[in-house]
Amino acid sequence: MFGSLSFLVSLQFISTTMFDGFKRRVGSRIITKQLAHVTCKRRFHNLSSAKSIGLLYLYSDATEREIDSFMRFLAKKGIKVTALAYIAETSAPLLFRVADNKKMFCKTQTNWFGKPHADEVDSFIKTPFDILIDFNQSKNYSLQYIAASSHAAMRVGRLAYNNNPYEFIISMPAAADDDAYIRQVEQYLQTIQIA
Repeated sequence: MFGSLSFLVSLQFISTTMFDGFKRRVGSRIITKQLAHVTCKRRFHNLSSAKSIGLLYLYSDATEREIDSFMRFLAKKGIKVTALAYIAETSAPLLFRVADNKKMFCKTQTNWFGKPHADEVDSFIKTPFDILIDFNQSKNYSLQYIAASSHAAMRVGRLAYNNNPYEFIISMPAAADDDAYIRQVEQYLQTIQIA
């Protein structure tokens, strides 16, 4: 009895793992095609030249505090900031505050392999930000799709996965938190010289 139960559990694990791999391959192909079809003018910006910045991130309580602080920092510099959070649950947590410049989408607003289908996402993708800063450090397909599809002039992100769509890549240790990443982004985007 226990032998057949462990066989079924093993079979379920194998089929789930195979299906996850299949979803990743499909998603990767779609991102590659999406990169080829996005036509917008790419241009380097720094914090002096940027008038608008989009922030893309995976929601967590800690990340939320860092994003709010970073948004205030950018607003003090006169930069229009818009944030989009992906919540890997089926609904928004009680602590998430939606605002005119801060939107979210949930797992229920993605298809079977993670492609988002929400008005907030479409609007974010089509907004021609001067800079898009992606906080994603995992292989989250929904956020990868948005970064690849974005009409931002310059996309900034971590060196976190293959075939990333960024024009400016920041290499960080795997254990680095969002606060350390934000400090690196601030440092580089304040010192980078635009020709």
